Amino acid sequence: RLADKRIDFSGVWLPDPKATPGGFPEGQTLGEPPVIRLQTEDGTPFPLLPAAEAEYKARLGRGDQNPSSRCMPHTIVDAYLVPEPIKIVHTTGLTMLLQEEYLHFRQIFTDGRPFPADMQPAWYGYSVGRWEGNEFVIETAGFNSQGWLDLTPLTHSESLRTIERFRRPNVGTLQVQATINDPSKFSRVWRTQTITFRLVPDADLVEYLCDNNTRLLPASAQ
Repeated sequence: RLADKRIDFSGVWLPDPKATPGGFPEGQTLGEPPVIRLQTEDGTPFPLLPAAEAEYKARLGRGDQNPSSRCMPHTIVDAYLVPEPIKIVHTTGLTMLLQEEYLHFRQIFTDGRPFPADMQPAWYGYSVGRWEGNEFVIETAGFNSQGWLDLTPLTHSESLRTIERFRRPNVGTLQVQATINDPSKFSRVWRTQTITFRLVPDADLVEYLCDNNTRLLPASAQ
């Protein structure tokens, strides 16, 4: 526990597809690490509004690539679905989530501040956190509309708001469940499956760079 007796979530964590609904037992190709597909808590279809469902199916049919294929960020919730570690660091008034993939980070303010009155839309939005019992709760708003919720083209709008609940049922396990509220895309508020991470002891993040292939284009196209 932390000095104030709250649960300590710090450490390096790796998604565990075998312990998560929607996880694949192995990669799609030989040597490829397994991923997790986003699901609703009860396994029912995503409650998409008609226009959003039509867009989703059209993107699937075209085989649209995730923004991460262009070195853009994995965001909420799809950052938890890829086989890359995250590191949680607690400091006074601030918790940081560091992602090895693309060297991205999130700041979660825990000093009691509210959301700013005017938020610049961002991939990860603006996050404030608090503890509720043994859970660390993160509320996020102020998203842009470019991210995906899943590794499939499940898009969201700038009206998206999320609530993530982190639990640590034992020393080696971290669990995260997100509530999704985006009235522009979904007919109701819904929760994801519980995503499980395992602790990677005595480990740290390493440098991870992304090449967006511009070096392969002719100079006139760059």
